[in-house]
Amino acid sequence: MKHLETTRMVCKMNDQTLRTQMLYSYPHSLRYTKRALLVFILLVFMYGYYYQDPGANGNSRLGLIFAIVQEQRLTIDSYYNQEGTQTVDIAFVNGHYYSDKAIGTSILGALFYVPIYWLMKLTGHQLSLLHIKYILTFLVVGLPSAFAGSLVYVLCETISGSRLRAYLATLAVTLGTMVLPFSAILFGHQLAGALLFCSFFLIFQLKLKPEWRAKFGYLFLICLLLGSAFITEYTTAVIILPLTIYYIYLLREKLSWRWFRFIMLPFLLGAFMPILILMVYNSLAFGNPLTIGYEHLANQYQASMSQGFMGISWPRLIVLFYLTFHPAHGLFWQSPVLLLALVGLYFLWRARRYRLEALIILVSFCFILLINSGYFMWWGGYSFGPRHLIPILLFLSLPLAMLPKRLVPLAIVLCAISIGQMLIPLAGNMLAPDDYFIENSHLKFFGYSSIYSFSFQQLVKGYFAYNLGEKIIGLRKWMILLPNILAILVMSGIFGISELHFLKVHRSK
Repeated sequence: MKHLETTRMVCKMNDQTLRTQMLYSYPHSLRYTKRALLVFILLVFMYGYYYQDPGANGNSRLGLIFAIVQEQRLTIDSYYNQEGTQTVDIAFVNGHYYSDKAIGTSILGALFYVPIYWLMKLTGHQLSLLHIKYILTFLVVGLPSAFAGSLVYVLCETISGSRLRAYLATLAVTLGTMVLPFSAILFGHQLAGALLFCSFFLIFQLKLKPEWRAKFGYLFLICLLLGSAFITEYTTAVIILPLTIYYIYLLREKLSWRWFRFIMLPFLLGAFMPILILMVYNSLAFGNPLTIGYEHLANQYQASMSQGFMGISWPRLIVLFYLTFHPAHGLFWQSPVLLLALVGLYFLWRARRYRLEALIILVSFCFILLINSGYFMWWGGYSFGPRHLIPILLFLSLPLAMLPKRLVPLAIVLCAISIGQMLIPLAGNMLAPDDYFIENSHLKFFGYSSIYSFSFQQLVKGYFAYNLGEKIIGLRKWMILLPNILAILVMSGIFGISELHFLKVHRSK
């Protein structure tokens, strides 16, 4: 009788509760490691398969990488006007040219480039500039993005208790948004987004494992990631602030002088170490630790950047529309699966245990939208999408993972559409000219789409980005997309079979 009563109680449980209880009966490593590794492998392949030349923006960062390693100086005089590293994104001070960008991407790039450069000198084998740029792009942006994507999966499975929904949410944000194409180009936005999500993941673990709140090294790493994100993209400050509050809130029980070394000391050392590096760089390059490259621009944007606060004025309602729902550049048109993230926020909030995380995501998303709506170059310059929104995109995986089962079929359809639309600029050219946005103060509703009016037309004309399919196995034109599609289908099949097996085994118990 006791056994029958227990069976009835289990049958009354909903699938969410059953999954969560079963998942947490396994050791942490067995629950996540294999599946997270599969996600990592898929993303490494997707992010490393293509390479996009970064143009002026990335070449400015590359110039600083090469100057640091090859010349042991900060000026990019030798690179800003050379073929392969030519850029107009420069600052001019005391007769020398400098990169005007935040230095985080270049600092990490220099760390990776040092062994490559010295190995070339020792062996006498010189890689082509194209191959050096491709390798650095993958190491600096692609690899950290793939690692962050694996953490996205772990966190989504943790909160949802569902492998399938966690995988779908991960696929949606890592392949169905600007995260995908911008993981194959040497800009700073996706690297900053990866650093921010890794810090968020580590902070979340403090909630699950309170004993980690006394681990100095762990807390130091959280703060180091936050500081590194800031010196990679300055606008991430509006996301770092809510994350810092989140960090302090979870440690609130230890807010005493006795625990000062476990809370504020890691923050001061970790967060301010990257900022100290930035201040030293600013002093050496611009003569003032609080002066950045954007204050010494030597291009046509100098006047615009001097308006408001570094080119940012009050938010504009019409630009909010352009950034979100307008077909030209709108986030939700280019990645329609993110519409369900707005729905998922409700379900994330309704799960009382995750209300704080829902609030952090909502506030951060609103902050970065408002900041960008007031920026004079809200469209992001040469870009197919509003690239300044990229640092928040990985966070939207959590609300997607909390969608109810009845919305999963719709999520699959929208995810497929989103991935398809992101593959177009990735396989073609994502640096869409910004003439249209400069010349038109009011956009026609269906008058322009960066993806279809520019990137897709590049593919139609036969222009395809550098890719491994063509270089290694000789694929041509549209066939280069075949390995991407197969990789996604095979991995999705593996996760689908795993989910069916999970349900079959544990429902039979």
